[in-house]
Amino acid sequence: MPKISPMRREPTHLQIAHRAFEIYIARGGDHGQDVGDWFEAERQLAAELRPDKTSVKRPSTRRRGVAYSKA
Repeated sequence: MPKISPMRREPTHLQIAHRAFEIYIARGGDHGQDVGDWFEAERQLAAELRPDKTSVKRPSTRRRGVAYSKA
């Protein structure tokens, strides 16, 4: 049976580095803002990896196959 690992909730160092570089390039390659790019990359990736609360299925309170009548 394959081992199932939980979904990673935090970005890896490599993911942050790649995103920070993308931000650096998008800004036009101006030097001196590397720390800000790093923190922005962490923020963006954390938001992307956060579970979407709207996608969580909630059990229905209505029973299937049972018809309710107001008598």
